[in-house]
Amino acid sequence: MDKEGLFTTIVGSWPLSNNTENMVRIFSDLIDIGIDYPCYPQLISMVSQFLSPLAKSVNQLEEKDERFYLSDDFKIPKNSIAVEYGEFINEYFNKRPSLLEKIKGTKACLTGPLTLASEIILKGEIAQGIKPRVFSEPRGIMVDWVVDKFAEIMKQVGRAYNDLGIDIISMDEPLLGVLVGRKPLFHSEDFLVEILNKSISEIKNLSSIHVCGRISPNLRDILLQTNVKILDHEFTTNEKNFEIFQKEHFEATDKILALGSVKSQFGPEHGNDINDYIEKIDFLESYIKKAINQYGKENLIIKPDCGFLPLKDTFGEDKGYEISIGKVRNMVKAVNKIK
Repeated sequence: MDKEGLFTTIVGSWPLSNNTENMVRIFSDLIDIGIDYPCYPQLISMVSQFLSPLAKSVNQLEEKDERFYLSDDFKIPKNSIAVEYGEFINEYFNKRPSLLEKIKGTKACLTGPLTLASEIILKGEIAQGIKPRVFSEPRGIMVDWVVDKFAEIMKQVGRAYNDLGIDIISMDEPLLGVLVGRKPLFHSEDFLVEILNKSISEIKNLSSIHVCGRISPNLRDILLQTNVKILDHEFTTNEKNFEIFQKEHFEATDKILALGSVKSQFGPEHGNDINDYIEKIDFLESYIKKAINQYGKENLIIKPDCGFLPLKDTFGEDKGYEISIGKVRNMVKAVNKIK
């Protein structure tokens, strides 16, 4: 797929309760606002979305009090998990085919193998001899074969989403920003490249990876070595990322930078009303033009920094959603002014 230049998408999560009615509401609002590549609304934890159904299929994986425990090696289930989220998109447009004309394509999100493995607490014999680092107990992220198995599992999901015709399939790997500083924790750089490539290897359209926080030069170089097409990062809350990425990293390559353009995680401030939390269109226009000058319009996708799910706890559903959708609406208006 050729670079289109300056289209819009979102990261995925929203501050509403998890039900079909809310998924339809959000998806419809995104299309109405003018998002080019709307993503299915992610209304639960990115971890439990995949590990909970896996625990029902794998006897060695147990879910208890929202934590996950692995006691032994396991066989990967033949059927892909969590495919219903991708199927939601097709079902939505089967009922509303005329709305397909209003978008450029669709997006779905996965949770990366490193992040999933980091949530796996090892117990029994497979935990023997593993010295905890960073975490207080042995975790799956510390063991190569566990990470590799989750890469295979997410490869299956990527294939299923690809077969559903989804255009952008994005892998959320928030842990990578913590794992890779001057040097990687737990694994070699070559292993990380191999794992990320395996996870997205069945995605034939646009593969993407979303990593939160400040990106180290080392992590940037690892991501640039992978086959991932879209590098998706926060910029408004981590402006140092402007110094990390340069135009030459995307020029004459098939890679694109997804630029975080509105803040997605923040707390309430005394005396503020809803509009005070929503970036103004003129500010966003100037901010996006800054990125265009640095990276080139053809190398950019415009989207929020991260998902909006945390606003559910800080503002409540009604106010959190109104703020979130207001931010996305102004983001699209700013991009349209530039176009």
